[in-house]
Amino acid sequence: MTYVFYNFLWKLIDYFLINYLNFRVEKGKEIKSRLNERFGKCYIRKENKKIIWIHGSSVGESVAALALANSMLKNGFDKKKFHFLITTNTVTSSNFVNNKIKNGFPGTHQFNPLDNPKFVNKFLNFWTPEMAIFVESDFWPNLIYRSSVKKIPLILASSQMSIKSSRFWRGLGRGLAKKVFKKIDLVLAVDPSNAELFKSLGSKKVKSLTSLKSIAEKPQVNIEYILKLKSCLKNKKIFLAASTHPGEEEILIKLANKLRSKGIDNILIIITPRHIERGKDIKKLILSAGYDIKCRSNDELPSQSDYFYLADTMGEMGSLIEISNLIFVAGSLVKKIGGHNPIEAASLGKAVIMGPFTEKCAAQINDLVWSGGAIKIENSPEFKNVFIEKVISLLNQPLILEDMGKNALDACSYAQLRADEASDYLLEIFKNRSVIK
Repeated sequence: MTYVFYNFLWKLIDYFLINYLNFRVEKGKEIKSRLNERFGKCYIRKENKKIIWIHGSSVGESVAALALANSMLKNGFDKKKFHFLITTNTVTSSNFVNNKIKNGFPGTHQFNPLDNPKFVNKFLNFWTPEMAIFVESDFWPNLIYRSSVKKIPLILASSQMSIKSSRFWRGLGRGLAKKVFKKIDLVLAVDPSNAELFKSLGSKKVKSLTSLKSIAEKPQVNIEYILKLKSCLKNKKIFLAASTHPGEEEILIKLANKLRSKGIDNILIIITPRHIERGKDIKKLILSAGYDIKCRSNDELPSQSDYFYLADTMGEMGSLIEISNLIFVAGSLVKKIGGHNPIEAASLGKAVIMGPFTEKCAAQINDLVWSGGAIKIENSPEFKNVFIEKVISLLNQPLILEDMGKNALDACSYAQLRADEASDYLLEIFKNRSVIK
């Protein structure tokens, strides 16, 4: 696919675009009053400061974008002179970023313009950023190419590419790759293998750092809720299954069956579903397996005799991590999810275990495994049984869990140091503008 053909496709898409966006509004995936932003139209009051533009597609990338921005603020990018423009693609990420702005982050949020060249030009002409930073794996040809035409320094930060994406860029999209990746001033890849991949696509200045998703603010905790749980769970070991998906609760039931068959009754499995609307189905599943289960949504607390507790409300994850001995970060025991970010658990000094399917958080879990703060179960025909046996073994070794928690904290500190290193590179680029020394 060539750059010319890519833009020809956008001319065809134009005919269907407004209907498509209105459909997304109906599905709750767009905000109707902000659709103009998708067309590159900006009606926000522009700060009289130098604009640093950072793009992160969804919530995970937005976390990384803000982590980098906060590091930049500590390392030479004075907020009296600089203002951050954070663009995202999803409603949830816009809410996340705007909440940080309300709490004092010196930035403005806008939805990313669609990659039609005329929309991109409107966007760039309005904001005239001093620097453009694309976080993770969102590589939009016109946003990158048109920025380079306007002499805006381009950086790919915390960059990685899935196997599927790399096949596109090295195959059907090779013509586009030649137009895009050679325009990048600096690539900060999540690991050496991704660094080599970007070099093969034409990027000349590439460094291997780490994933900026490995930096996270500690989640908030509810002290009152923690004390209530501790009061009714004396002498219980807590195993938290965080952000579960269909198919994972069945494995947790097998874990409970194994515990019961061994006469182990001092372990509580707390389930927090990724989508809380699944709560009723999960409760029905647990009950049909022969277990009682209390639900947070009913304002219930677990008892000493329970094997399961369902935390089916929002905003409690930090509290549940805080009281737990071992955290299973879910979405990793079933295919096609790719695993969720384990860094929240690590930031609170907790040992982490994940299944074999972690492609969406590979850099983060690899960092934790290398540090000794996490265990990842390898893919095999018996991986579910291996997972169950490993969980039981770890919960019976408190000193190992304590050491893993300390190692997880060290890994988070290391990631912050690498983010500060990234900030130094960016400051050098800004000072030299188009010459990286």
